[in-house]
Amino acid sequence: MSSIAKLSSTKNDIANSNDWQAALLEHHPDAIYVFIDEILVYTNIAGITLLKAESATQVLGKKASEFLLLPVELSGASLSASSSETQSLSHLLDQQLVLQADCATQICQCRQMDGEYRQIDVRGAYFSYQSKAAIQLVVRENKNVSTSDLATSDSNTLKYVTRHKSSRVHEALHHEKEILEMIALDKPLAHILQDVCDRMERLLDNEALCAIMMFDERNQSLQLGAAPSLPAEFCVSIESLPIGLRNGSGPAAIHHNRIIVVDDIAHNQLWEHGRKLALKHGLRSCWSVPITTAFNVVLGTVDIYHHTKRSPSEDEQALIKDATDLIALAIDKKNMEQSLEESEQRYRSVVTNLTEGIMVVAPGGQILTCNPSAMRILKINSNDAQNAGRRHRYFKRIINEDGTEQKMGDDLVSKVFRTNIPILNLSIGLELRDRSIAWLVVNVLPISQISSKATTAVLISFTDTTEVRETQRQLQYIASHDALTGLPNRHQLHQRLQHALFNARHNQHKVAVLFLDLDRFKNVNDTAGHAAGDNLLKDVATRLNSCIRTTDMLTRLGGDEFVIVAEAFDTALHLKELAERVLAQMREPFLIDGNEYHLGTSIGISIFPHDADDAPTLLRSADSAMYYAKELGRNNYQFFTTELNVRAQHRYTLEKNLRRALIEEEFLVYYQPKVCLSTSRILGAEALIRWQMPESGLIPPTDFIPISEEIGLILPIGRWVLEQACKQTKVWRDTLIPDLVVSVNISPRQFQDPSLVKFIHQVLEETNLPANALQLEITEGLLMGEIDLLLPVFAAIKKLGVSISLDDFGTGFSSLSYLQRFPIDNLKIDRSFIREIPENQDSVILTHAIIAMANALGMSVTAEGVEKAEQMFFLTESGCQEMQGYYFSKPLPKDEFEQLLISHTR
Repeated sequence: MSSIAKLSSTKNDIANSNDWQAALLEHHPDAIYVFIDEILVYTNIAGITLLKAESATQVLGKKASEFLLLPVELSGASLSASSSETQSLSHLLDQQLVLQADCATQICQCRQMDGEYRQIDVRGAYFSYQSKAAIQLVVRENKNVSTSDLATSDSNTLKYVTRHKSSRVHEALHHEKEILEMIALDKPLAHILQDVCDRMERLLDNEALCAIMMFDERNQSLQLGAAPSLPAEFCVSIESLPIGLRNGSGPAAIHHNRIIVVDDIAHNQLWEHGRKLALKHGLRSCWSVPITTAFNVVLGTVDIYHHTKRSPSEDEQALIKDATDLIALAIDKKNMEQSLEESEQRYRSVVTNLTEGIMVVAPGGQILTCNPSAMRILKINSNDAQNAGRRHRYFKRIINEDGTEQKMGDDLVSKVFRTNIPILNLSIGLELRDRSIAWLVVNVLPISQISSKATTAVLISFTDTTEVRETQRQLQYIASHDALTGLPNRHQLHQRLQHALFNARHNQHKVAVLFLDLDRFKNVNDTAGHAAGDNLLKDVATRLNSCIRTTDMLTRLGGDEFVIVAEAFDTALHLKELAERVLAQMREPFLIDGNEYHLGTSIGISIFPHDADDAPTLLRSADSAMYYAKELGRNNYQFFTTELNVRAQHRYTLEKNLRRALIEEEFLVYYQPKVCLSTSRILGAEALIRWQMPESGLIPPTDFIPISEEIGLILPIGRWVLEQACKQTKVWRDTLIPDLVVSVNISPRQFQDPSLVKFIHQVLEETNLPANALQLEITEGLLMGEIDLLLPVFAAIKKLGVSISLDDFGTGFSSLSYLQRFPIDNLKIDRSFIREIPENQDSVILTHAIIAMANALGMSVTAEGVEKAEQMFFLTESGCQEMQGYYFSKPLPKDEFEQLLISHTR
């Protein structure tokens, strides 16, 4: 397609052109007028504005003489005088507007629709359209021109007319017209440049040789565009010339952006690098003129070579300058076409590959265009898109976010057509023809004609959020429900409790919490496996659901803990009956995989407002009552009492003082030695925290560690223990036992800390303790987490050189696969196995198997809880490497442990 807007022979065709080329002309800042047979057939927006017309229809079809006044001195009479004028616009352009020599534009006048006159700068050009001669005028208002300027311009024009009455001027005019026709007809640029060179060589005479070079801005070089008469060898040498002052006249002209005349190549330093070859072919002089656009953008050079030493005359310079203008027009046009084509291709590629759906819809509902994503989201094909309209829709109905249906005429597209106001970021559901619902976030924007504010089409862009909404729904369900049983989880429990307490305060009624913990559930997991345990929990959820009212809420907190929330009951008798129904249901045996399992349930009950005034306290009170039920023999229910309140107060006191203990340095680190069974040497020690509470004495970790995990203090407490243990171990290694290794317990909460590895590395550097002197003890429960999240942490710890021990092995969720997946260095056999050795044969067999397995996997084994000599002898014979327990030493304060080390080093 030609880059020049295709113009119809009638003004309606011109006005309705929607090609992109027309859009470029339409928005050009200069006024543009096109005449065919002296009649105005096209004007852009700037042209309408300059003439102060209301629309294009007001001026299209008028003669040039009705609003354009060329200088009187040239025409002999004003073009607006009458129809008896002797000079046509074409003739005047031939003389004055097309073949300008001394100036790029001509100063004229235009008469506006209100009768006012304006001084204007005019440039003109010929082109051919459907075998008709067309004239294009580019007009710009000249606000600075004066009467003297006009007089000077007219004088220059007369001089130019006088100077170019020769036959060469007429020939140049003829050549220029033909070149303009080639440009208008969209001839290949290479052909145009070749033709320009041929014509210039004929016009200049004197055996001139012409070359046109194209400027490559990216590579800062000149590329050969055309040189029909230059020797082939020389053409090869100038195919690519770097811009500079030693590579010939052309590169120098680009460098200085002005004409460069070298009248003697043999003695000019600009030709230092190309002189030899030029002289070889008899080239003695070269003139180079930069080719620039109207905006002074450099496009290349015109180079004129001669076989003799000579400089250009004034006429020759003018001729070359005119030629550069034509060449600039041709090159600039091609560059613009290429740029627009690339831009269109880029935007087309972007729209085609967008995941967002794009559609353009006409007023009748017809889809004018749509991208592949739109067809994919709406489940339509190209035929559906072509046939879409009022009678053939690609959807059944439109649904609002609140579930209501949009009526025809009130839909988004209809609203935008009526109001011309865009609608942005609106979420709607579209029921497609296959009955599926596509949820979309939609933007609807009006598309208006340039000359009219009426909306002719709308652009619809939409993003498919169906999967996102479904994912959000699933995530919301997962966030508020237990994955195994489908019951509400802890998060939903807290929300329900808050709501229930609010209603209870407002309506003056009671709320009860029943905290349930299954008795002997761990035995099911240990004997039948987790799959059986999971199935049993599902059955438990079903039975518990059968015990409650529809207004009550049953939740699973995790593990084997359940909570029932009961509202609006009259007396405590209702709660007793509820608890007894639960106990009765849970007494019935559970049949899992053909095996019967008998469970019990310990239930704690707390009541608002008697036992607590807020949700957390109400839950804690029920939890305390549940533990009291376990203490009383399990499988019963207990109400929260004053005595339990005292226990709860004690817990609260611990929780409150825990926050102060870390700041006041009330924590102590005790050390229990680890002894080599083959040498009886102390190899290491386990660092164990104690709390020296001023009011209560020494508090064991079993009392405060669970609380610290709940309130988020386990991280700073764990870091403090690690720092103290590493610092002290470094001292003992330097003074007593050089290979002493300290073990520090790491809780699952600490292991989830993203900065754990960095902190360990920092402590090792600050204390100067070797990494192999530190061992981290973890529990099996930690390994139940996400493997993809755990493995990188394990790898980073191992990279530091720190070893890892698996504590209490055999009591949790023991699995051989854990030993394969995770880089475990040491297994600690739980004291529950060691306690019954050698009396209990099962414990003997299991312990012996664990030791054998660990040794086979290259792991060391530590037995904890050794209290008898018989246990030590058995472990030694079984291949266990280390022991830890009261048989050798209980956990000791720092000073006492140091004395123990000293006594064993003598």
